[in-house]
Amino acid sequence: MKDYLAIIRRNFASPIVLAILLLAMALVYVQEYRDAWFISFVIMVNSLIGAVQEIRAKRALRKLELMSAPRARVVQADGTITEVLYDALQVGDTLALHTGDELPADGVVLDAKGLEVNESMLTGESAAVDKAPGDTIYAATTVVAGTAHARVTAVGSATKAGAISTVLKQYAPQPTPLQRAIQRAITVLTYGAVVLALLIFARYHVAGLQAVSILKTIITAAITVVPEGLLLASSLLLAFGSLRLAQAKVLPQKLSAIEAMALLGVLCVDKTGTLTSDDVTFEHAASFDASANDEMVAQYAALVAHETSGGNATGQAILAAHQALAAHVQEVMAFSSSRKMAGVRAEIDGTVQTLMLGAPEFVARLAPLSPAQQAQIDAWANDGLRVLLLAHFADSTVPLKQLTAGSGQPLGAIVLRNSLRHGVVDTVQFLQGQGVTIRVISGDNPRTVSYIAKAAGIDRPEAAITGAELAQLDDAAFAQAADTHTIFARVLPEQKERLIAHFSDQGRFTGMVGDGVNDALALKRADLGVAMYAGAPASRRVADIILLNNSFTSLPLGMQLGNRIMQAIELIGVLFFHKIIYGVVLLAITLTLGIMYPYAPRHLTFMNIFLVTMPTIMWTLFPPSPRHRIDPRRFWHDTLLAVAPIAVLTGLTVASVYWLGRTLYPDRLGEVATMTVLVATFYGVYLVFLAGRMLGIQLDKRAHLARTLYMLAVLLVTVVSFGIIPLRQFFDFTPPNLLLLWPSIVIIIPVTILQWWWAWRVSRRFAVPSRVE
Repeated sequence: MKDYLAIIRRNFASPIVLAILLLAMALVYVQEYRDAWFISFVIMVNSLIGAVQEIRAKRALRKLELMSAPRARVVQADGTITEVLYDALQVGDTLALHTGDELPADGVVLDAKGLEVNESMLTGESAAVDKAPGDTIYAATTVVAGTAHARVTAVGSATKAGAISTVLKQYAPQPTPLQRAIQRAITVLTYGAVVLALLIFARYHVAGLQAVSILKTIITAAITVVPEGLLLASSLLLAFGSLRLAQAKVLPQKLSAIEAMALLGVLCVDKTGTLTSDDVTFEHAASFDASANDEMVAQYAALVAHETSGGNATGQAILAAHQALAAHVQEVMAFSSSRKMAGVRAEIDGTVQTLMLGAPEFVARLAPLSPAQQAQIDAWANDGLRVLLLAHFADSTVPLKQLTAGSGQPLGAIVLRNSLRHGVVDTVQFLQGQGVTIRVISGDNPRTVSYIAKAAGIDRPEAAITGAELAQLDDAAFAQAADTHTIFARVLPEQKERLIAHFSDQGRFTGMVGDGVNDALALKRADLGVAMYAGAPASRRVADIILLNNSFTSLPLGMQLGNRIMQAIELIGVLFFHKIIYGVVLLAITLTLGIMYPYAPRHLTFMNIFLVTMPTIMWTLFPPSPRHRIDPRRFWHDTLLAVAPIAVLTGLTVASVYWLGRTLYPDRLGEVATMTVLVATFYGVYLVFLAGRMLGIQLDKRAHLARTLYMLAVLLVTVVSFGIIPLRQFFDFTPPNLLLLWPSIVIIIPVTILQWWWAWRVSRRFAVPSRVE
């Protein structure tokens, strides 16, 4: 309920709404009831529309968020596992914990296999903490290795983490950077309106005008200058854009993510699950020791996978091909991203075996490889295969985590295949074509990663460096290595975060795509964090965008939709700035000449229907298709500066039409005012078509349909407003008299042509697609 009250307060109690209501009260005080009622009605209807649409967006996005919300695995009495939302947990429930899980509640460990927990959320210490049966675990911490069962002892605010334990994000729309810029502009223009009000009062008071006329002019100028609907329009476009993105399987968790996609300059991706498919297949096992044949190597590896993998894709691939040996397990060291290996000590056929399985570069520190063995592993990696090294150790007493370098012997290798994901080549081609630089940050072998990157079409796949090499570099050398390499292999989670920070701190808008708990730090540090729906809850929680179909290939569609949304906001910005600038020019000329401002508040509302309301609806329902990437950082340049000359020409022309009409037909001022409104409306409608040309919009079938519907709506509203006599009288219009415009034709036609030329001139800058970095 609090969320809905906040939405209502945000839409009905904003400074702009309150200011206009105060002005309406002033009109009531001077007995101008029609204008007071009308501007109050219009602003309340706008606020109502905004609140209704925001509530609709909230409810729709809430349903989508529930799809991506983290769930806890609860073990039922019959042994089955049910997934429930975190806030549905109860004290006494038994949880099944896997690597990558974010703990939803405080609890006590019942049993564990190599369980390690990162408690930095509570303690600030990033080192993993071992947890054994009987130990306490806390909400908001993360399982970085192993599996376990735990009994819930506290939930919600009763946990040590308190409010942090409620990790299901509530929908509370935060303004995007562009919206904040618009809000600042509204604030500045509001102060400008106050200054204009003082000037109007001073000038017209000296001229001897009545207080009622002065007040109506001040209100009209305020409505003209303050773009009260621009923020609402951008909010609606972003909200509906979020829903469209979600329908395309790209769920933005923040409205700012839409803007971020338009800014993306560097995209860092993982290999496994991003460039490659989720399916990992077992190719073969190869023995490096005469005491064990290939089959035995595979069975030993299956034992390690069974005890330590926690159901990950690599372990499942090994277990699908080979059955684990029967053994009495004595000690387990689960796989973690920092160690890049897992270990088991078990009694097999009466003999204690100590086994390690993991990345060759890391396992080989404990069990050195011969040159021939290393060459064989490199050959497999060069073919894009994934290799795990299996080693055995004679020591049966030293804890697995304390085994010393050189104390083991290579037993064999497990060779796996992870094929390129379908559609990834087209995705890479699209991103690089948009000027996005792709970097691959992976925990895999550099040769394997380079092979996959080359197959995906990523530029410079041969430029590879490992995490071990990065660790030896000082800050300056690290920065140079980050800039000159494409492939970063065998990196640790902290190194991923450091790489992301480097690119971002250079001013290059940086995105990160990941799915594992080891990606959470990098996702959080990135300007745009993209997580997979099937990924670790910890990574989903910190991401800006969740790919609901777990496919990296859906990102281009999301970028295209985001680009269209940002283009629509630019279009609406052009219309608002045109309205403001031409209104100020017209006001300045009338003040200088000492003549009455031609519009009443009702006239502006009539014009805004054509100039703002209908185009906003049109571009919300039919988002434009730009020919280039939109850069939100150029918003003011592409909108305000681009349309300013056109707006000045409109203001000069409308002022000329008004002045000529008053001069030539002083006894027909009502008709002159009506025709002035129609001329201004014509230029506003004309700009709707010019804006598309100015901003480089493709005129596809949807664009033609949108324009046709817009023109039909213009004609309908015009006919109704002038054809129904009570409505025409309410707006203070007279029947249109085109004969009054003949003296102004010599001005209207050349200005119309000049505006078209300026729009064409501005549009030439979009002939080449822009690149954003």
